[in-house]
Amino acid sequence: MSDLTESEKHLSIPALDPQELMALPGKKALDVILESPMPARLIQSLAEEDFFWLVQDIGPEDALPILARATNDQWQYLLDIELWHKDRLANEAVSRWLDLLLKADLERFVTWGIHNNLDLIELHLFKNLEVRIREEEGSAEDFGEGFFSLDNIFFVRIKDDKNDVAIKQFLEGLAARDLEKYHHILLEMGGVLPAETEESLYRFRNARLAEKGFFPFEEAIGIYQYVSPQQLLGKDFQSVKHVRPRDMHQVVPVSSALYINDHGLFSAALKHIDNDLALEQIRIEFAALCNQILSADTLVVRDKTDLAAIVKKACGYLDIALGELSGADPQKTVALLDRFALKDVFRVGYGVVLRLKWKAEKWMGTSWFTNVGFGLDFWEEEWEAMLEGLLRKRPVMYTGVFDSSEPYRDFRNLDEIRQCSESLDEIMAADHLLSLVFANGPPRQSNGMYQTVTYKNLLLTHWARRHLELTREDPPLTNARLQSFFKDLWAGGIKPYVIEPTMKEGFIRWITARAGMAPQKVSAYLEKTLFGLLDELEKEYGSVSPEDLDARYIRHFLVML
Repeated sequence: MSDLTESEKHLSIPALDPQELMALPGKKALDVILESPMPARLIQSLAEEDFFWLVQDIGPEDALPILARATNDQWQYLLDIELWHKDRLANEAVSRWLDLLLKADLERFVTWGIHNNLDLIELHLFKNLEVRIREEEGSAEDFGEGFFSLDNIFFVRIKDDKNDVAIKQFLEGLAARDLEKYHHILLEMGGVLPAETEESLYRFRNARLAEKGFFPFEEAIGIYQYVSPQQLLGKDFQSVKHVRPRDMHQVVPVSSALYINDHGLFSAALKHIDNDLALEQIRIEFAALCNQILSADTLVVRDKTDLAAIVKKACGYLDIALGELSGADPQKTVALLDRFALKDVFRVGYGVVLRLKWKAEKWMGTSWFTNVGFGLDFWEEEWEAMLEGLLRKRPVMYTGVFDSSEPYRDFRNLDEIRQCSESLDEIMAADHLLSLVFANGPPRQSNGMYQTVTYKNLLLTHWARRHLELTREDPPLTNARLQSFFKDLWAGGIKPYVIEPTMKEGFIRWITARAGMAPQKVSAYLEKTLFGLLDELEKEYGSVSPEDLDARYIRHFLVML
């Protein structure tokens, strides 16, 4: 058999799947595209969202060969994302992308610009050009420095040197292609109303992006509107999914799907869907959901790590909702995705977190620690941070104990909700106990105390005072008295010391007596808190001889220096 010709070799190369292409690093993707037999077809087969991420991953300045082969719709999507800062055109961004598209394909951009983006072009020229018309008897010397003309009639000066090359290149291309249109645009510039033109451009831009899930903030924020499981499952809920046949020309975006967690309920449900059309519909919905979250969070992302973070957020709340609605049953999760729009499933998941936030807020309004004037730092670092995250406008989970690089992040599954809920119940139980133990308010603190008052040192200090048989009239704990208490606390023997069992029993008896409850009635949450305090004492001070204790380094007791 003879060797294949070069054309036959190209024809034998299988088409690269968009998902495989988008999974490649930017520079590698660029090489693969340019080495393919039909690079334009490969680029134009990408969804507009994927094209945007491909350009960002390669780097816009390095992506000129990609831009040159893109479709007009891909160009338009790129500009719709890149040119705006909130509801305002960013002049530097317009200049940058005008320059890039001109370098990619000058003639095509000039044609496309005047037919599809004339208002944008005229507004940009209005902001950056000074235009004068030569009088019949006048000469070029009548104009100041910086003015030039392409027809010896219209003389223009570019106001900012940074835009000089791009604007001049555009004007030259326009004049060479259609001198009459060139004259028309320069004449019309005097009638441009910047505010009205920009508002019109913004309106049309929003209409285009709404199809991708990007909405104005006031609409996008609806993604965080509370929906309960009962509302979603109710027969009268208005957002039951109505799947329409997909336009054959609509390309399914794949970039967001690349970052879906393989271990979540949403991911598992996708693997159980064997209907390709249904799966494509969900991927389109998912991309739109991520875009709506970006709009609601007023984020502009340019890096795939930012995209991955949004995907994690979307998957997290979907997983929470699917766990709440289906009990993690694979068949039920698939049925839910088939029946309901992803955005509404997301809202159910976010609603689970909102209910936990509302529970914390309601308790805070009547809590003992708030009413006596303590702040969140009363609960020490971990609980303080957990409450702070939960009480935010958009509640988040505190992870600092486990991941100092990301102390706060969005909840990702029902287990994290349960952990946070249990911690909240534990705090609420401790707060109720303190309200009973200190029914007449917390003891007044001496000016000589240097430690911040916390629930731990408040309880332990007054237990130590009770053990040492100090009265309210006696002065605060001193270092000597604290050393005496620790001599009684330890069971003796070699280090690390452990707490004498009778002292543990005495601690529980003292607290329950002060609270007016029987020791056997102590709840599981209180038991965890109280015995946890004693465990901390062993871990922190068990290796220190009582006579070596120094009040300056003691945080579990309020000691007078």
